[in-house]
Amino acid sequence: MNGFDDAGTIGGWRADHLYVHPFKNGVGKFFTVIIEDDGNRSVEYIPPFPSRNRMKVKFTFITERNEITKIELRKYKEYKDGWREQWSGADDPIGLTHFSFQKIMALLQLMTELDLASVTERRLAIHNGPGPIDKETADKVKSIVALPEGHKILDEVLQSGLIQSHDIVNIGYRKAQLAIFKRLLEEPDYLDAYKAEEGLTTPQEEKVWQHFFQKNPWIFGFGLDYRYLSILQTEAHIADTDLGGNDAAIVDFLMGCTNFTVLVEVKKPSTPLFLKNQNRANSWRLSRDFTDAVSQILEQKASWQLKAETNAHKNLNAAGELLRQRTLDPKCILITSSSGAFAGSEREREIKLRTFELFRRDTRNIEIVTYDELYERACFIVSDKGSGSHANTNASDADYPF
Repeated sequence: MNGFDDAGTIGGWRADHLYVHPFKNGVGKFFTVIIEDDGNRSVEYIPPFPSRNRMKVKFTFITERNEITKIELRKYKEYKDGWREQWSGADDPIGLTHFSFQKIMALLQLMTELDLASVTERRLAIHNGPGPIDKETADKVKSIVALPEGHKILDEVLQSGLIQSHDIVNIGYRKAQLAIFKRLLEEPDYLDAYKAEEGLTTPQEEKVWQHFFQKNPWIFGFGLDYRYLSILQTEAHIADTDLGGNDAAIVDFLMGCTNFTVLVEVKKPSTPLFLKNQNRANSWRLSRDFTDAVSQILEQKASWQLKAETNAHKNLNAAGELLRQRTLDPKCILITSSSGAFAGSEREREIKLRTFELFRRDTRNIEIVTYDELYERACFIVSDKGSGSHANTNASDADYPF
């Protein structure tokens, strides 16, 4: 036997199962899935034409980097005398039916959501989803899914399979949090109600938003430049105080992607972007609140760069864990203002939009995002499509033969 890549073994593998094979040196794993393409099963083949099609999708995962570094596709067809690989070089095109394309897309989505470093099983079934259920049962499941702790309930029911209950719950919980995000943006009176629900006593609106984002770090998604961000520390002291104990630099969120740190500063949605008057040259005057916020995060960036370089061995989070992420010209994210800042006539709105976009494009290494834009990106994370100006928030045991 020449291993899994030998066409002679492809027919003995279970389709729609995830096979896991750790590297011998322990630095990573191979994840492999066999996809049975039934898209052409209605066609009557006459030997020696193929009667079955299979696709092997193999992922190379490096644990320390927590990322997939390589994806391989191999296609096989079954003939009268056995299986044959259908392509093997750069000059051979990969032909996919619509059926196999949909399965691969679903598989890629799944692999980005799973905690691959924690997978220890050698083979896991990928469920294609439940069969038809009645409305009453569906409604009960939905009510459980919407609860933040709903996965603890569903975990007692779901005992096997690759799709775990928390994957299902995350979608329901995130949709519920999107609805809260929308209400916080659009209903001024809801802020006090949310504070009461969450037991918050702070009078500062920024603190309320910091609390909301701390509960929902997924909203930052794959960063704002397609690198997944996670919160390393809230209200992080990124610079030492002066001799009098004053002027401590505190950033709202110190976040991290796989290798590097990111600073996030949160301002109010009501923060004005512009003054009342436009400039003579086809642009609008920026507000002091906005320019001060930009200056603030630039100072935080400089302070954190210095502290990270001189005290790397002392940079611990609140849990006492040393930060793995390095700091090199750290990226900054400023969340501020909302669509109301662009109000005015059609001409005024166009000038304001142009001024804002030109300013933030020329502000190096600072991602300036309005609350509305952040909301749209959060909607995309949940549903793979934008909200349409807030419209769709509520829419609905074989051994491994290597």
